[in-house]
Amino acid sequence: MGIPRFIKLPQNKRFSYSPRYWDPEKEEREDRIRRIKHEMGIDIPSDPTRSTITRGSFRQARKTIKTKASRSSNIRLVIILAVLLFLAYLLFYA
Repeated sequence: MGIPRFIKLPQNKRFSYSPRYWDPEKEEREDRIRRIKHEMGIDIPSDPTRSTITRGSFRQARKTIKTKASRSSNIRLVIILAVLLFLAYLLFYA
C-alpha cells in the first residue's frame, strides 16, 4: 500500500512554439500589385483576414491622437483664460 497524496504537485508546463516566417518583400510586392489594380479599376475582393497594420501605422495613429489631444487642450485653455479675463473685468470695472 502506498501513501495517499493529499497535496497535488503541479505538472511541467508545455507549450508548442511554431515560428512564423515574414517576408517583407512579398508583402510590399502584394501591396504594390493591389495599388496598381486599384488604379486600373480592377475590383479586388477584400480579404477579411488581411491585416491593415502597416509599417509606421502605430506611429501615425499616435501622432494624430497626440495632435487632437493637444488641440483640444489648447482650446480649453483659451476658453478658461477668456472666462477669467471677463470675470476680472467685471470685478475691477463694474
